[in-house]
Amino acid sequence: MIKQLETFLFIDSSVIRRLTLLLIILTWGIIDLATGYEYSFAVFYLIPVSIAAWYDNKYIVIATVILSALTWLYADYGAGHHYSNPIIPFWNACVRLVFFSTVAFLLLRIKRNLNDMTLMAMKDSLTSLNNTRALNLEYQILKKRNPKKEQTLAVGIIDLDGFKAVNDTYGHSKGDAVLIEFAQVLQQATRHSDVVARLGGDEFVVILHDTDLSGIEDYAKRLRERFGLSGLKQQFGVDFSMGIHIYNKLPENMDEATHQADVLMYQSKAQGKSQTTIQKPL
Repeated sequence: MIKQLETFLFIDSSVIRRLTLLLIILTWGIIDLATGYEYSFAVFYLIPVSIAAWYDNKYIVIATVILSALTWLYADYGAGHHYSNPIIPFWNACVRLVFFSTVAFLLLRIKRNLNDMTLMAMKDSLTSLNNTRALNLEYQILKKRNPKKEQTLAVGIIDLDGFKAVNDTYGHSKGDAVLIEFAQVLQQATRHSDVVARLGGDEFVVILHDTDLSGIEDYAKRLRERFGLSGLKQQFGVDFSMGIHIYNKLPENMDEATHQADVLMYQSKAQGKSQTTIQKPL
């Protein structure tokens, strides 16, 4: 329930999020004004500031910080707080502005560091493709998108042919360069909405969704063309075998989804390698 409320108020819609921020600031301003200047509510303005820093961009954060400080100043004046020097309330407002800004800055840094760490945990260190952890997460997201509705999804397993000879002949540094280059070929041939990942070694996986048999055949052809332009076969003698299984109903987990594609990939190798085998759902 709390997660759903968080998603509705702060994640799904920027308009709702920003209206919520404004409402929170105004609410604290009204309470601050009604209770008088002897009660300090300055710390509570950190709530909208923190929400803005965590969920929105820096421009909204700046606007929230300034609006919170001005709201505090207005409430302080409206409550009848008199100072010995007219500069004092503005000084106090500036102090709160610095305080709010410092908290917002720290939260922005924490969020950025967390995002960087999450990205590192989800990416293959060599190719920068998704790793198996990210692949499983993406698959579960696809399953939850329409859990009761049949949806066409294709899972492809790709294995490089002749890769061991590259390591044996040219060394592992050249082998790594081949993997990086092939990863780039995969990304160039695959739609941004689809998923590309490295399973490990010279094995890769693609998830193609919202497509049909014709689209999958076009993808396989496009990937072959991109690979041919890369020069990897001419320079290092490598090629790839691929197996693609099309599902109308998604298996329970990623391991089940990749199993059939893995079988098809080995069929491609058995047929002489450098082949693509596509299996339609029964």
